[in-house]
Amino acid sequence: MNNPKVSIIVPNHNYSDFISDAILSIKAQTYPNWECIIIDDASTDNSVGVIKNSIRGDDRFKLVVNPESVGVSATRNIGLDMATGEYIAFLDSDDCYMEYFLEMLVGLAQRTNASIVGARTAFAGSRFKFKPSNIKWNMNDYVVYDNPMDMEKAPQNRKWIWIWRRIYKRDLLQQVRFHNEMKINGDDITFMLDLLYRVPNVVESNIAGIYHRVHPLSITSSYQKFNFERVKMFPRLFEHMRKNLLDKYDKPFLKLLYKNLFGYMLSECLVKYSATLTEQNKQDLRELLSEACNLIVKEYLPRDQRLLCEYLAGIKYE
Repeated sequence: MNNPKVSIIVPNHNYSDFISDAILSIKAQTYPNWECIIIDDASTDNSVGVIKNSIRGDDRFKLVVNPESVGVSATRNIGLDMATGEYIAFLDSDDCYMEYFLEMLVGLAQRTNASIVGARTAFAGSRFKFKPSNIKWNMNDYVVYDNPMDMEKAPQNRKWIWIWRRIYKRDLLQQVRFHNEMKINGDDITFMLDLLYRVPNVVESNIAGIYHRVHPLSITSSYQKFNFERVKMFPRLFEHMRKNLLDKYDKPFLKLLYKNLFGYMLSECLVKYSATLTEQNKQDLRELLSEACNLIVKEYLPRDQRLLCEYLAGIKYE
């Protein structure tokens, strides 16, 4: 079994407290053939200094510093354009790979001939410090998903939109990029939806391979403060689905996907931040919901959601 190169793409923005751990976890990989492209998206903390100190003397790392912030999608695209590996991996700068992550997934990709191979997720807190796990992993312990609906139903530690817990054949990504308008979140949803219909299956190890750090600043944290840019993803996402994806997936998957995304949108727009919203926030959210609901293909929603969606779509503001 040969050792094809893996290009690891790490976007960073103001995570100086965590990125040295992420770099340590990359250096600890038992798989020998990798390059790591770190793109700092105009951090205003001391991230660049921390990164330079952490990668000093190791020419497997390349650092790019954006002169101004362009968002996570455009930042990852810079890494994709620079990558030279046969496989692509992503790592958020507040997360850490387990030391066998690349060895296990490359081996599994070669064994199964799959273009997308993933591992389960382990969760860590803000005080987590990386050290080798010494977990005994078994390459024979895996599951094959040949239906996107099964992935949508998978448990949290196999969340299908979490792009950083997988590796991807670079050839698969020649025609796929992140959507630059997704500056904070939603980039993973559109990226995976643009990929899944292109492959017959996705292989997933039953072994945890990555630590996902949950802390007050993380995108997945319930402590995130309201940021209107976070919810702008919804009309952008629904527009992309309407224009590009409806003929790529079967109706049962689309029904489940729309149902879950509609519920997610209501949670983000009406529930999650309700106690802290200003009147202007509420006005902006109502207008955004109206725009998003006009882009949803309502036949894919269950009846109760469809009625609410039609109501929200009809709300107009001067």
